[in-house]
Amino acid sequence: MKNSALFLRGGGILASVFFLFLLFGYILFPTAKIDTLLTAVLLRQGLSIAPTVHKTLLPGLAWDNLLLSSEHGGVLRCGRLQVRALLLPLLAGRVVVSSDATIGKGKINIKYGLNGKAALDLEADGIALSEVPFFKTVLGATMAGSLWSQGVLQRSANGISGDLKLEVKQLEYSGVKLGAFSLPDASNLKTQGMVRVTAGKARLESFTLEGDGLYMRLSGEIPTGADAAVSPLNMSLEIMPKPEFLEKQKLVFMLLAKFMMSPGVYKVPIRGTLLKPEII
Repeated sequence: MKNSALFLRGGGILASVFFLFLLFGYILFPTAKIDTLLTAVLLRQGLSIAPTVHKTLLPGLAWDNLLLSSEHGGVLRCGRLQVRALLLPLLAGRVVVSSDATIGKGKINIKYGLNGKAALDLEADGIALSEVPFFKTVLGATMAGSLWSQGVLQRSANGISGDLKLEVKQLEYSGVKLGAFSLPDASNLKTQGMVRVTAGKARLESFTLEGDGLYMRLSGEIPTGADAAVSPLNMSLEIMPKPEFLEKQKLVFMLLAKFMMSPGVYKVPIRGTLLKPEII
């Protein structure tokens, strides 16, 4: 009985010490230094973020009405972005950071493990593309549709690997321009695809877009890492229009004629960077 009491008392002391450690670490957490570091990382990619970060009531950091911008304007807007370390995994020796963001009525949750086997767990739903300024700022496009994504990445001796599923419901767009070339406007597209990560390298595996009179397939390497926004793109878009669809947008396909592989099949190379994609 006496040993049990000592054990409980010792456990209580350890729990109190751990709580005080977290509390003082949180109070003394240097948000100004985080802002400075984040600003420097984004600046070398031609990006900026506003407003500055602040602490939350629960241990964590948050941005309210966040806007990520390039020199041409906003590329991503979040009603709220919150980042925090999860306490239960920490007790087991794992460092897991959880990020929650709201974009319009949609939500994104990402859990990223800095150590251990589980590297990333992603869930996104209800992200209205019309709420993402990237499409207007970078592509000059008007977009509609709702993005859903889910996936898990695992860590091994060979690096991080896994799959992320993608789907956009009721996709439609107009005015997409990549460099000197435009893409055909389309509506009521059914889409699905997957990002496959192998040994830390990400590839978009055949993201398909299918609608009335049109079938397209986008694939290629996806830049990752701290310099993803300025890393070179290496992607291709296959466009297979039916004769009636081609006739309706004859001018667009006349300009894309140099990329025609066979009658009714166009293979368009997409180069440049994420912030300045081009058809070359």
